[in-house]
Amino acid sequence: MSNPVESTERIVLCFDRDDTVSVNPHPDHRAVPVGWVQYWSHVEEIPVFASGNQHLRVEAEIPGISEAEHVWEEYLDNGEYDYENSQFEDYWKPRRRDGLRLIQDVYQTAYPDEDFRFVVVDDVDVSDLEEEGPWEHHFPWDFVEVVENGNFVLDEPPEDAFRNDGVPFNSTDDPDFEIERRTVDEIQDELRGSDHLDAPQ
Repeated sequence: MSNPVESTERIVLCFDRDDTVSVNPHPDHRAVPVGWVQYWSHVEEIPVFASGNQHLRVEAEIPGISEAEHVWEEYLDNGEYDYENSQFEDYWKPRRRDGLRLIQDVYQTAYPDEDFRFVVVDDVDVSDLEEEGPWEHHFPWDFVEVVENGNFVLDEPPEDAFRNDGVPFNSTDDPDFEIERRTVDEIQDELRGSDHLDAPQ
């Protein structure tokens, strides 16, 4: 059983991929086992997003930026999300902080009366986001240590729950492990159950 998050606080996890998760680990540091990402998403049903290289969406079967955009634009009916610092004029690829801001906006818009703790694990320092909202940044090697030492709000997943040694680099549609799909449909199901939102027409 996981350590409880404070009753007024909900946790959302965001993971970069390259040099962060074991599917493409940092050459000099420990990476977050991909099995942890899967366990928290598929077993604990914690909201978990791929916020960096979107290959992680397929490798761990978790939602990413496109799913968050879909919820924002189609389900919350907010129109096209305004990325302030996109890498391209057509906003096709937002910079990492803007993708994280989108995820924050989705949950805070859907649940305006709830408190959130947004945790991002990334080999790039994005701790400046803590000045904008309830963000908490961890470098992957530090995050692994915090979890293993029992100092994170969630317990370390069982070692045999999912494979932890990665999957082939740039794998796409055929990951070599058994998974349950948790994507935009379940995000929408969560929103559908929110007291202040009407079911979609």
